[in-house]
Amino acid sequence: MNQENDFRISKDNYFMKIAEVVSERSTCIKRKVGAVLIKDSHILSTGYNGSPSGFNHCTPLTCMRQNLKSGEKPELCRGVHAEINCIIQAAIHGTSIQGNTSIYSTHFPCMSCLKLIINAGIKRIVYKEGYNMENRIKEEMIKESNLLIDKL
Repeated sequence: MNQENDFRISKDNYFMKIAEVVSERSTCIKRKVGAVLIKDSHILSTGYNGSPSGFNHCTPLTCMRQNLKSGEKPELCRGVHAEINCIIQAAIHGTSIQGNTSIYSTHFPCMSCLKLIINAGIKRIVYKEGYNMENRIKEEMIKESNLLIDKL
């Protein structure tokens, strides 16, 4: 092994840093989330949370959830989650995500995103910050799905 390689960051840290940069594009005023979809160590797509493409971004004047607790009344949110945007971008560009795929996200996926990740056939979730981790149904779905979960 070349000594220079000993100083490189791990692939997990590399892809998470990219997810963190992607989160900086978020248009959500409450929480900035970024995600990167990886297949066989190559980036397929990225996504961040925010209003649908072509729609006005949320502002402190228009956000209906800014004073609500995390996860409360999600139906009032206009935003599309980062993980969903990753999957959508792959689909729009005709990129298959079947196979050895992982999603790196700055936050653990919500219940809706988790279900989409499972149905999309993604094999591994790597996340930095927990989100709604005490949800027993979420825990059961993770166990039943055989998803690999890693926290950085």
